[in-house]
Amino acid sequence: MRISYLLSGWGRTGGSMVLYKFMDKLCERGHTVHAITPDGRARWRNGFSSEIMRSFSKRPSLWARAKKRIRETSVGKQLLQWKEKPPLVQLSGMSEALLRNWVEADITIATYCATAYAGWALCEKTVPLYHMQAWEESFFADEFRRSMARLTYRLPLGLIANSTWLQQTVRERVGRESWLLLPGVDTRLFRPRGNLREKFSAPRRVRIVSYYSPHTFKGWPDGLEAMKKVFAQVGPERLEWLVYGGTPRARVDLPVQFVGTVFGEALAALYSSAHIVFMSSWFESFPLPPIEAMASGAAVVVTGVGTEDYALDGVNALVTPARQPERLASAILDLIADPAKAHRLAVEGRCAAEHLTWDRAADNLESIVQATNKGTRIQCQLTGKNTALSGAVLC
Repeated sequence: MRISYLLSGWGRTGGSMVLYKFMDKLCERGHTVHAITPDGRARWRNGFSSEIMRSFSKRPSLWARAKKRIRETSVGKQLLQWKEKPPLVQLSGMSEALLRNWVEADITIATYCATAYAGWALCEKTVPLYHMQAWEESFFADEFRRSMARLTYRLPLGLIANSTWLQQTVRERVGRESWLLLPGVDTRLFRPRGNLREKFSAPRRVRIVSYYSPHTFKGWPDGLEAMKKVFAQVGPERLEWLVYGGTPRARVDLPVQFVGTVFGEALAALYSSAHIVFMSSWFESFPLPPIEAMASGAAVVVTGVGTEDYALDGVNALVTPARQPERLASAILDLIADPAKAHRLAVEGRCAAEHLTWDRAADNLESIVQATNKGTRIQCQLTGKNTALSGAVLC
């Protein structure tokens, strides 16, 4: 089968990595896959996702680093705003570029709100699907962009949701059904690097790992407030806090180490070295960091919106309400005080991750695209049928 993926660019996010891995698996199974971006097209090949991740790990050039610093200054931001095209012009330009670069396919999969309109425009030439990985209006501050993102869920595209939470959200807010397609976890990459019992056996210093993003819904201030409470109670001599991803502009008055952007083996090793990995987001849609940390042998604390497909409170993770840093701090302190509990959660977390295989995820995706291509129209928008395996996983 010929399948084209519409991408807004070569993203470095977890959602982008998921798409690359799905394209790998489709190629592995004999399908012809193309990645379409506004700048061109690429014939996919099995394992291409690993090459992309290795390229992301390379240190940016001196000129690229200088441009990034300039863009982050107040003058640079003003220049960018001045040069920025109106949102409707941007959207039109992206759609036009995607249509120009599109490769004829049986199935065309939009992957982001800005690519969904191009998918819609191709509906007379291909079967269009929309692989949703977030409630995307939350990415934008202005109401116009939020409205344009929200509108994409009403376009006549077959909808695929990456989590039970997103599936329910689309049903409640838009009145449409969608297939459920959970991602997989590479448990050969994300694995414990040592003996878990030894790691959690009364450690002298507890290593805590979390992620920084400037997006408001990622809840960085909540995580920071929680860690202030943790440091105040435990003391800095017993804690080591490492944060990967970006670096906040505001000064952090805590002993924290920002390790920058890491991918692949470096990220897996970071998770494996941690005793506790936490996430303070207000909401997510099957976030990868917690389940990858679980696969790597860390005890995980998550907020409970969008992690329901793999995180069970007290069974393989601790689940706390979003926007309640005191509850987040309490959960982290609980694991610090009880290493045996942290060890048990780490073992169960690894077990849960082992059930979320990429082969299982690819089976589900393949059943969706094959049934759609054959014209059997088991599309859930019409029948309400869900072909996915859902629910949190247990050993």
